[in-house]
Amino acid sequence: MATRKFWLLRLVPTIRHGRLLVGVILAPLLLVLFDLDVEDNSSDTTPAIFFSLIIAYIIPMFSFITEKSQQALEELRPNLELNDADFETARARLDSSTMRATTAHLLTGISFGIAHLSYLRGSVPEVFVEATKSVEGFASTLGAILVWLVMTSVISMLIQQTVQFAQLGANNVRISLLNPRTLLPFARVSISSSLAVIGALALFPLMSIESGVNLAESLPGAIAALIPLMVIFIIPVWPVHKRLARMKELEMADLDKRIDDHTGTESNLASNPDLIEKITPLINYRREISEVSTWPFDTGVMTRLSFYLIIPPVTWAGAALIENLVDSVI
Repeated sequence: MATRKFWLLRLVPTIRHGRLLVGVILAPLLLVLFDLDVEDNSSDTTPAIFFSLIIAYIIPMFSFITEKSQQALEELRPNLELNDADFETARARLDSSTMRATTAHLLTGISFGIAHLSYLRGSVPEVFVEATKSVEGFASTLGAILVWLVMTSVISMLIQQTVQFAQLGANNVRISLLNPRTLLPFARVSISSSLAVIGALALFPLMSIESGVNLAESLPGAIAALIPLMVIFIIPVWPVHKRLARMKELEMADLDKRIDDHTGTESNLASNPDLIEKITPLINYRREISEVSTWPFDTGVMTRLSFYLIIPPVTWAGAALIENLVDSVI
């Protein structure tokens, strides 16, 4: 089935600082759109800052992560058992989608948005009543649905990208226990893809700036982001991990057998220097294999992940602190 470059990626121009430009343009434009309020005394508020910034953030970030995934694929190329046509097909799956899949993403996002609003407003009909009775109601409805639509589309594509790497890890990449660093691109895809969702989670406290803390507003979106975050993180590296673990298990069993074949029932190896000389290389090699990690991560990647993971809690704690300070002053 024919594919086309994903619609959100087409919003980002391929020029210097194109992503930054898109974010800078989108944020104020969307803020004006979502902050429409003709009823100054209305008690109902719209989290316009959250709506505008999360969309202005996720589109450029998704473009950045897609580029990083393409770079990781290029880095893996020498170790992939793929011909040129299959490699180009794999590469296309990182930034392209079929019309059917794109339509499914859009409809799913809209459905999630309406479901969330119906939960907040009491019913599906009330969603449309609220959207048509005032400009502010229209803005809040549009903002919520657009956020769900864009986030659903991005997360769906991130899952598609990570599944592509999972398939390559399971079927096409050459693995060596003595050179696991060639598998680091899988870890970088796992970390960078997770970063998009982590950054989005860090923006959720913005929802309370205008409307106050409301778990009914923020919790569904946070859960809808956290679950894919765990999936996106584990998918790219899991098949490689399984293959590494299996190879390590087989290699260790083979080495144990070879050592046993040499030693037999010998109980006093110190008295047999020739035997020690024969098995010492095997023992040293077994020690090396036993220390091989079955996960394609190194210290630098794990340090970066640890840094990313503290971002949402810090922003949530900071937002709570600011809210308490404002309440105490007022």
